[in-house]
Amino acid sequence: MIQDIRFGVRTFARTPGSTVIIILTLALGIGANTAIFSIFDAVLLRDPPYRNPDRLVSILDRQIRAGGRATFFDLYSDYENWKRNSRMFEGFAASTWAGGLDKTMTGQGGTDRRSARTVTALPVTADYFPLLGVPAAVGRTFDAADAAHGCKVVLSWDFWRNNFSQHGGGSQKSAVGKPLRLDDEACTVVGIMPPGFASFPNPACMIWILMTPPQRPDQFGVFVMGRLKPGISMAAGQAELLALHRRLHQHDRWGTLMEPAIYELQAEFTWLTGRNLRLSLITLFAAVTVVLLICCANVSNLLLGRSLMRRREMAIRAALGSGRGRLLRQLLTESLLLSSAAAVIGELLALGAVHYFRIANPIELPPATLVQVNSRVLAFTVLLSVVTAVLFGLVPAWRASRTDLIQPLKAGRHRFGKALIVTEVALTMLLLIAAGLLIDSVRNFAAAPLGFRPDGLLTANVQLPKASYPKPEQRVQVYDRAIAELRRLPGTEALALSTTFPTQGTGAVSVLAVEGQPDPAANRVLDTGQQTISPDYFQAMGIPLRRGRFFDMHDREGSEAVAIVNEALVARYFPTEDPIGKRIREFDGPGNTKPWLRIVGVAAGEKRVTVTEEMSWGDTPVVYRPWRQNPPASATLIVRTAVGGTVSAASMQRSLYAIDPDVVLTEPKPVVETVAKVLAYPRFRAILLTAFAGLALLLAMVGLYGVLSHLASGRIREIGVRMALGATRAEVIGMMVREGMFPAIAGIVFGLAAAWSLTRLLSAMLYGVSPKGPVTLVVVTSALLAAAFLATWLPAWRATAVDPMAALRYE
Repeated sequence: MIQDIRFGVRTFARTPGSTVIIILTLALGIGANTAIFSIFDAVLLRDPPYRNPDRLVSILDRQIRAGGRATFFDLYSDYENWKRNSRMFEGFAASTWAGGLDKTMTGQGGTDRRSARTVTALPVTADYFPLLGVPAAVGRTFDAADAAHGCKVVLSWDFWRNNFSQHGGGSQKSAVGKPLRLDDEACTVVGIMPPGFASFPNPACMIWILMTPPQRPDQFGVFVMGRLKPGISMAAGQAELLALHRRLHQHDRWGTLMEPAIYELQAEFTWLTGRNLRLSLITLFAAVTVVLLICCANVSNLLLGRSLMRRREMAIRAALGSGRGRLLRQLLTESLLLSSAAAVIGELLALGAVHYFRIANPIELPPATLVQVNSRVLAFTVLLSVVTAVLFGLVPAWRASRTDLIQPLKAGRHRFGKALIVTEVALTMLLLIAAGLLIDSVRNFAAAPLGFRPDGLLTANVQLPKASYPKPEQRVQVYDRAIAELRRLPGTEALALSTTFPTQGTGAVSVLAVEGQPDPAANRVLDTGQQTISPDYFQAMGIPLRRGRFFDMHDREGSEAVAIVNEALVARYFPTEDPIGKRIREFDGPGNTKPWLRIVGVAAGEKRVTVTEEMSWGDTPVVYRPWRQNPPASATLIVRTAVGGTVSAASMQRSLYAIDPDVVLTEPKPVVETVAKVLAYPRFRAILLTAFAGLALLLAMVGLYGVLSHLASGRIREIGVRMALGATRAEVIGMMVREGMFPAIAGIVFGLAAAWSLTRLLSAMLYGVSPKGPVTLVVVTSALLAAAFLATWLPAWRATAVDPMAALRYE
């Protein structure tokens, strides 16, 4: 083996140019595969850093009639029911981030109201950290007795480092026992979690607080995690939870509407992070694998051409007694040398790509996910280099090891080279079609009419101290003063308040009853969202009113309860009649006590983020309630700036501070940036897949050029004879181009056939395009034909540039 390696090194040293090309070609393929695999491994293959993660599950509710993915949080009563009665789970824990996570923190652990700001605090039960099996790095986590001894909090490591590490000498222990005021409530720090610990939502969570059981167990939903006992399957666990759920809700509407569904915790975190994250990574990994196959095909062609030049050497070896196996070993050793050198360079390229990915942070990853080139990734690269060596080296070595080397090897090289070209072009066609579809989807998704004008819009969250404004009329007064003050700021064109914003999603949370019509079925799918807005909401958003009126100052507490609905709701509930003047209310089952709302206006629709889908703007039916009839403690502030104007966060905060120093305003963000975040995943995969497709196209055309150049060099004498007998240069070029385009066209046909079947898998990642859309197919086919024509025309032009007499003397 050492002898084979030494001889291989000397052989490559004699042809440094082609050797460098081979190594760099393989390095590109191996490096791209290693970089994508490092992300694939971190997200989909590596276990989360919790105790026995294979037995951790998430539990969500799903609508029985709707089917599909579970998207609703469980009731707190379900959590208590399962915890008390389950026999197949070791334990349960609950958290919630459905709302109310933003808390007002005054000072950095102190009481300075001028430095009040909003922090994200996740309410969790006392068994949350023990269930995950992660203790505090400093201090402790919650225990059952904490609920009776005031507010206790656990800090994330980054939050401690940014807010407490410069206090008390920078010691972690000095932070334990420190006071912290959240929403004017005195809290005490009991522990700090270790660096890198995270759970959903990530990376927003700064503080964990102890969840207080609601006065009504069905008052709000919670995200429940459970740990299965050893040997218990997920199916058995699901069956038990379903039975307990039905027993608890056998007499209420929730039991006929919802059922629990369990998923592996890490899979759930991945889905919550990005609805198509798993499919995106699988698609990208498949794409880089295709690129590597094309690299191997090109290198295989180069090695087969090199074996023709080594036919004298192979003949001498065979004459001296080397068997076919000995020749195969020598040639495969040389292939392994090439792939090993390429693996080293590819690993360096992957390290740089992973480092850039971690710095740029183009997309959000699931909690506790660390992308790195670890031992498993290194093992993958080593395995990849061996497999690559076999892929590109086996056929050339097998053919070169034959003893009847000359004419069979030439003919075999021609047939094999053309077969490889067909394969390369087909794979490239597949990648180009996929990339084209994703690019069109991103463009269509970004250009989709949203129903409102995002340019010039700013949003910020406003949080009132709950202790200062417990009554609705108090909240109305302070909001009215805030709006009046903020409208005076230069650059402000319009201003409004809302409980949510379209890009935050206004999910379907209710179903409506219409006066004079039969009540909906108890298990009817939830289809309507609820939103409370100030009178100027539609003007600030640029949403036209179709009929009726806007809210005004008379729509306040004590007046008739009214509502404005959007066009999607009219299409759902009033398809053949005018809704103005009709009365509707939320339906919560027989004996409904929800108040009737009279419809006074119909607004145009807004496109909203769809919770269960990534590439989708939803037309959710929405009921808008007037601000003064239902004022919340927190709101989204919507500011439309004048053309060319700006409104600074400092001036807005000063205006609010003049009203009440305890009112907290988060940093205003342009809506166009918020919309851009929705496009982060689609844009990321479209860019990468386009880059891989472009690389594949370049490699395929280089391979086609190389094969045809070799064929043309072997036909120089034939070309001389043809031209001497009167054939024009154009006729000879046309003949050679036609012959060269045949494998390219065959590859395009096979690629189209494969794309017809495989691109259906991309449907979840597409928007406004069809996997079988003719435009993309025509554009990609035309581009590939043009590139193939250029790759075939150049060798033909060079071959016919030789003088006919010189061609006739060519040996």
